[in-house]
Amino acid sequence: MKLSLILEGRLPGRGAADPEISSIINDSRLAAPGALFFAMPGAKTDGGLFIRQALEKGAAAVITGTRAPDQERADFPQAAFIEAPDLHQVLSKAAANFYGHPSQKLKVFGITGTKGKTTTAYLLESVLARAGARPGVIGTIDYRVDGRVLAPAANTTPFAHTLQELLAKMLSARAAAAVLEVSSHALALGRVEDVAFDVAAFTNLQRDHLDFHKDRESYFQAKARLFELLERSPKKDKCAAINADDERAPWLLKRLKNKVRTLTFGIENAADFQASGVQVLETMTRFDLKTGGETLPVKINLLGRHNIYNALAALASAAAGGIPLRTAVEGVEALANVPGRLERVDLGQDFTVFVDYAHTDAALENVLSNLGLMPHNRIITVFGCGGDRDRTKRAPMGAVSCGLSDLAIVTSDNPRSEAPAQIFSDIEKGIAGKFTNYEVIPDRAAAIAKAVAQARKGDIILIAGKGHETYQILKDGTIHFSDAEAAAAAIKKRNGRGTGV
Repeated sequence: MKLSLILEGRLPGRGAADPEISSIINDSRLAAPGALFFAMPGAKTDGGLFIRQALEKGAAAVITGTRAPDQERADFPQAAFIEAPDLHQVLSKAAANFYGHPSQKLKVFGITGTKGKTTTAYLLESVLARAGARPGVIGTIDYRVDGRVLAPAANTTPFAHTLQELLAKMLSARAAAAVLEVSSHALALGRVEDVAFDVAAFTNLQRDHLDFHKDRESYFQAKARLFELLERSPKKDKCAAINADDERAPWLLKRLKNKVRTLTFGIENAADFQASGVQVLETMTRFDLKTGGETLPVKINLLGRHNIYNALAALASAAAGGIPLRTAVEGVEALANVPGRLERVDLGQDFTVFVDYAHTDAALENVLSNLGLMPHNRIITVFGCGGDRDRTKRAPMGAVSCGLSDLAIVTSDNPRSEAPAQIFSDIEKGIAGKFTNYEVIPDRAAAIAKAVAQARKGDIILIAGKGHETYQILKDGTIHFSDAEAAAAAIKKRNGRGTGV
């Protein structure tokens, strides 16, 4: 496709090069003849430093936020150089044009909120599969279509060119629907500006990512951008699904009134999709769904009250997308589990081990409160906080873990470039002098092994923070690490069966 078509005529001027473009990239290492290279600014480096590398590999055009270096312009006179201060917006539009606007040919569900996006996406995927839609999913764990993984997830919501390419692949795989976890970062950086949404769901707002958004209101407004995109979507019969029990629901509902159709869901407040008769059991969760004058019993394989909200979000979204109610209920009931979300590690031991992705104080409180409702002896929590990330949640996470556990073991999460000792110090500000039921074990495998070694019959161990992740990011690099594997190895060692997994 010609560069002028991709950029809708946005070229430097008369006589400028208008090359044929073969790909869109923002990583110079992926450059090949005909590539359009976006020299994006990054948190750790600047794409402008790699313009020459991209051109040497055959890139036909370069788009920068400022003027490209004169030496590169002189050395590569055949290439097109374009200045675009609004790089993210241009990338989004260019990618949609290049891949033929695939979202306009799919039924697209967007899910935003602090917690619950991944589980809601899995539940909605199960519903859509039950309805025969061969759904695609773009989310935190991986990118997949019709159950087949296309790639592991580098970001919850990838850069616009990767996102549009994935949507195009879903179309090629004969998918009829796509489910997108839409992060606040992606919304703030314009990655989904040119996605045509049919349905947008809001799960909840809790404290997170304040290192990026700076304050809670900015964080919420980034989330709310999804509903602005829903409003301007060219799709017919657009609909928003809103958690009626969240404090931000009234604002969103007022904002959307007379603009798009809305459906609400909840447990406490009156809602279009209401759960009552809630039962949180050891192996399942039950509730009665009241909607449209009907009451249907629902039984999901996911544990905890918070997963009722996730199921309600999926059911309301499915209804918004035209899925019959009973098909939707069958779909949420069919989902067996979600990787790293209260994932059980069961090797026949007489205590229970769960691995969960909870990495904020609110998420940790949700999980521990739900575990406290189950029959148990003691609760042992193993957790840490990520380095180079929001420091304001560290002390509250410490307080929650000690307050709702019989024993808390503080350990490393993904320390990245930050000193683990500093992270532990920040966590201890919430617990030192207030609690004594904790210890610090820096090595995560050793911390998990200690929890398993001292577990008694009927205890519950929660290993929180990393969930599905199979790596640990350290100062000197990334290593393979899985909480589930580490727990299994510790259980086998305790049982005298060796440490192989």
